[in-house]
Amino acid sequence: MGPGFVVCGDNPLVYQLALQLVTRFSRATVTVVVPNLEGSYVPQLERLERVRIQCASRIDEKTLRAAGVAEARALALVDQADVENFHAALRANELNPEIRLVIRMFNTGLGFRIRTLFADCVVLSMSQMAAPSFIAAAVSESAVDYLRLADRALYVGNSAETPADRVVCGLVEGVGSDIALTSVVPAGGRVLALSGREPYSPGARRVWLNLIRYLVRHDLIRLLMGIIALIALGCCLLVVVGSGWGAAVYETMLDAAGSAAPEPEKTTMYKVVQLGITFLGLAMTPVVTALVVGGVLRAQLSDVGVPDPARFSDHVIVAGLGNVGRRVVEQLHDLGVRVVGLDHDENARGVAQARALGIPVVIGQATWDDTLRAAGVARAQALVVATSSDAVNLEAAMLGQSYRDDLRVVLRLSDDDLADRVQRSLRKAVVRSVFQLAADGFAAAMSERRVIATLSVGAATLMVAELPVQPGSDLVGKPLDTADLPEHTRVIAMQRSGGAGLEWQPAPDTELAEGNQIVVVTTRTGLGELLQRSEGAEGDPAEPDSVSA
Repeated sequence: MGPGFVVCGDNPLVYQLALQLVTRFSRATVTVVVPNLEGSYVPQLERLERVRIQCASRIDEKTLRAAGVAEARALALVDQADVENFHAALRANELNPEIRLVIRMFNTGLGFRIRTLFADCVVLSMSQMAAPSFIAAAVSESAVDYLRLADRALYVGNSAETPADRVVCGLVEGVGSDIALTSVVPAGGRVLALSGREPYSPGARRVWLNLIRYLVRHDLIRLLMGIIALIALGCCLLVVVGSGWGAAVYETMLDAAGSAAPEPEKTTMYKVVQLGITFLGLAMTPVVTALVVGGVLRAQLSDVGVPDPARFSDHVIVAGLGNVGRRVVEQLHDLGVRVVGLDHDENARGVAQARALGIPVVIGQATWDDTLRAAGVARAQALVVATSSDAVNLEAAMLGQSYRDDLRVVLRLSDDDLADRVQRSLRKAVVRSVFQLAADGFAAAMSERRVIATLSVGAATLMVAELPVQPGSDLVGKPLDTADLPEHTRVIAMQRSGGAGLEWQPAPDTELAEGNQIVVVTTRTGLGELLQRSEGAEGDPAEPDSVSA
């Protein structure tokens, strides 16, 4: 009998993950714990070989024992509730302290901290894993080679365009799936780089430029400014016909406010100017009322540093700023792509995040024509529809396709079968199922020791692993750069014993101590060697995985 895996959850990811595991491991057995047999994915589960289905309304100790967690190699908790998944992980750890835990969490900050409570734990965000595929479809027809690590982006770039302080190492692709990590960056070649996120700060000059640009472009404000200019001209004419500046300003303000009094003794020119100022004042009243009632001034004063999205060009519109949409927006921003957010709910999870990054957000339904036009769909390069409603996503995608034939449209669907069929019907659109996209990463995390993410580089795959420096290991007391293996491994971060956060790209001469955690980018060969060096003399050697061909 092969390795045993347990998967707990109530969504299509359960099926996708079970399928990946029985395909990767020719003798693996998978126990799937679901709350009921009513899910649309259950019939598909029943058709898989070596998969046992167990029903339980609650993931308690009794349920975990019945699922075989005490003897299992790995447990995946893939429900949407972060705290419930954490609670189940604590129960499983008490039954089997050596089990590999793969926990789904949206709150990656919480996940980063709780993983240190377990011997072998990986915390994954499904939306974060799926976002790169949406972005790849939106910005180009080829894949974007990058992934998110906490608040950083690990990506593949060109050596000529990548700042030197971001470069981790050079990349040299060999035959087939071989790849080497080199200290010497090849001229014009590819490099592995690590970027952070800078807080958005428009600066005083940009704020004033955006304010002036807004005043010039808004129709009502242009009309108001024109009326005020004509009234000012009338004031100057009153001075010309004989009034002093003080009297002219006073009489102009009274006339514009509608308080003009007949003055038969004045000259004809004075009366004409006074009458003109009075009518201009009357015309100005409804303009000011329209601005105030419409709330234009109030809304724009809150976003004065953010440019008008309707004037953008070659940008990406992301409709739906929930879990997936928020990740897509922030990752597009990290890659330097101009992006506009769109959501019907101003309190949506990603609206505040987008505004904090200086990204303009349009509030309205993605299925409304005026909302998409306000987001600049006529000049956008792509429309990504990532709301939680399949019906809204379909309608918005078809509306987006009606604007331009060359507009890239990427839509999210939760039903895997529906996604496949819609892709065949809407040939110009790109359809993505979040569950399908995340399954491969969850399966890799369950089967590879210490692996927390994978990065595809052409035909090769690099792994990101987190390894503890255990007592008695070969790394204790050594400088950090001794963990770098020529052509196979590079250290990109370290967490000191009891530390609260990661130190990104630490100094090479930093001394390693017991209890430190290091995060490395590595090949499969490098991971095996580094696992043996990081573990103590009594540690178990790395066990090769029995993957079916």
